[in-house]
This record gives sequence, structure tokens and C-alpha cells, in this order.
Amino acid sequence: MSAYHTPWKILGFTVLAVVVGTVGFMHFEGLSLGDASYQSMLIMLRHYGHVELHDPAARVLNILLIISSLAIIGYLIKWMAEYMMGVSDNVRKRRLAAKVKKMRQHYIICGLGRVGSQVAREMAIEEIEFIGMDRDQAKVGDAVGLGYTAFQADSTSEQALREAGIDHAAGVVASLGDDSANLLVTLAARAINPDIYIVARANRAENEVKLKRAGADRVALPYQIGGYHMASMALRPSVVDYMDIVSSSGASTDLQVEEMVVGDGSRLAGHHLGKALTEGAIGATVIAINGSDGTSKVRPTGNEVIYPGDRLIILGAKADLNKASALIR
Repeated sequence: MSAYHTPWKILGFTVLAVVVGTVGFMHFEGLSLGDASYQSMLIMLRHYGHVELHDPAARVLNILLIISSLAIIGYLIKWMAEYMMGVSDNVRKRRLAAKVKKMRQHYIICGLGRVGSQVAREMAIEEIEFIGMDRDQAKVGDAVGLGYTAFQADSTSEQALREAGIDHAAGVVASLGDDSANLLVTLAARAINPDIYIVARANRAENEVKLKRAGADRVALPYQIGGYHMASMALRPSVVDYMDIVSSSGASTDLQVEEMVVGDGSRLAGHHLGKALTEGAIGATVIAINGSDGTSKVRPTGNEVIYPGDRLIILGAKADLNKASALIR
């Protein structure tokens, strides 16, 4: 039953009940048309009339009218609640659409389970703009409760990806629990936006190649990553502690590792890296260079020529990283 026709059907049923009551009271109690209709409407509204009923059939009709009245009131309350929820849902959708429309270079997290929720947490700590989606409304509700932007949708749907603003997004994280679903997300995302950066989750090692062939730039295997991290914790605990500190934005220390891409208008473009960033003269140090031509250089000396598109891995405090960013980007 559509929301538009429901009020009219409720009204029609109410009128029918009043008509049946009027005819019944006229027949069983011998009331006039006016008194019988007035008696029926009073019973429907306040569940008792102004005339004492003597005929058993009239009393049964009185009970039936009361039950009908309660049923109508209950159904009307139910319809009004559904209508208000629908209005509220439409308002939320409009607000979400307006917010997504304003987003630029954000990330889309497909799947808000154990992996996806952790990705969202890390991005929130890094103050990176993102939007999450999941089929499970409970998971979406948990994300919204944490202050994240999220909505319920099928991540494998191109329409859902478009609603998430994939046309002007920086990247997609396919973190669903099923490899085939992540494959569909990757294919859809790459088809809509050929330039977007895609990180996909794979639960089975043999699916890593398939995801890369589908268009994923990076493939993460949570169990492999977890096993490697646990082995490192057992064999090199101090190294792991240090790396956890510098890679975690939520750590007590201000020390961080950041990747910065040299822009076309950068002051470093076409010049030597120099000592300002190799020896920490501004507080941040370049520890590696990933060149746009595919070459990599660890512990640069400062004589390296920097080109647009090069990616610099920099270690330093947050304030010093901001200074380095102004120089590099």
C-alpha cells in the first residue's frame, strides 16, 4: 500500500464503520438517522455513546465499533510513524548527497566490517576526508555514531559508487569480506574513474593477481600482514615498537612518517634535493625517494634531482612535516 493512498483508505474504512453502525442502530434500537449516526461517531471517537443500548445485537455492534476504532487508530499511528521515518530518511539522503557533492579528493571505503572500520578509524585520525558504505545498516549506524560519513548501499553497484562521489574521489578501499565482491568493486571503480587509486583486500593469496588484473593498484592480504607483523614482534620487538610509533597518528609521540608527491609547481622540481631535507635542517628528513620513473633511493645524499611526480618518504614531527609540505607540494 502506497503512502499516498493509505490515508484515504483509512478514511474510507472509518466512514464505512460509521455507516454500518448507523444502519445497525436504526434497525436494532429504532433510532432516527441523526441519533444513530451521532451514536456511531461517539462510539468511534470515545468508545461509548449517549444512548443506552437494550438489544443484544446492538450491544455486539457497539463492541465491534470500538474494536474497529482501536484498529483504525493503531493503523493510523503506524502509518504516521512510517511516513515520518520516510521523510527523515529522505532528508538524510539529501544531506548526504549535498555533502558528497562538496567532497573532493576523498576516499571511498567499501565495507565497514572489521577491516573497513579500522581503515575508517585510521583515516579519521589522519583527518582524511572519506565516505563509507556497507549493506549492513547496523555497521553503517556504528560508523555514523562515531562521526563518520557513511550510508547503506551495495558497494559492488556502480550507482552506489557514483553516489559516493567516485568521479571526484582520490581513491577506493575495497575491504569487503568476500574476494569476488572486492573484484566487482575494483572493476566498477576502474570503469567509472580510470585514474582513481584502488586498494583491494584479498583473503586468498591466489586472488591477488586477479585483483591487480582487474585494476587494483595495491592488494592487501590481512592474514599475511597479520602473520608478518606477529613474527616481527616475536623476532624484532624493539624495531616493531619504533615503526608502530612513527606510523601511528594516534601515538603519544608527534613523530610521523609521511609520503609527499612533488607537484608541478613545487620549488624542488628540477632542482637538487639539498641538505635542507636530507639532514633535517627544517626538522623533517627525507628517508627515501620513489621516482616517477620507477626508481627508488634510500637515504638520499641531497645530490638527487627531484622531478614532478616523485614521491618523497619523510620522517618528522607534524609541524615540521607541514613546513616540508609547503616546500615540496
